[in-house]
Amino acid sequence: MRITKNREILEKKCEGIYYTEGIIIANKLINAVIFGKHKSCIGLAHNQIGGNKNVFIAKINNKWRCFINASIINHSKDYIIHKESCMSFPKKSNKVKRYNSITIEYQVKARNDVTGNMFETETFEGFNACIIQHEIDHLKGIHIFNKK
Repeated sequence: MRITKNREILEKKCEGIYYTEGIIIANKLINAVIFGKHKSCIGLAHNQIGGNKNVFIAKINNKWRCFINASIINHSKDYIIHKESCMSFPKKSNKVKRYNSITIEYQVKARNDVTGNMFETETFEGFNACIIQHEIDHLKGIHIFNKK
């Protein structure tokens, strides 16, 4: 599976998705990283492989995790200017503003699951927060070269 470099695809906002379909996409993303030539990758959004759904994976504390229909619901006031690279822009990097701490909400169960809340909230700090913000930006059509 190829990582797209097409800015038209990368700059489109991704759509929400049903949880069960999101799991299938997350597995495709994980396979693209694990079995592809992108061993140094620490995150990948669906639009980076040409899709348009709100799904990404991120390597958090050295473990791959998937996030479906994720959004930032809170962030710290303090931020850092972080030099980042991106799989969609090989051998290039840019400095971007990232909050030191973020809280996100993401889907963990199907809508028709009656065993509890289908969304979970979680707080990330430091480098993990940067990874999550980078991937959520992708889903909003924002990348390291068009971020304001």
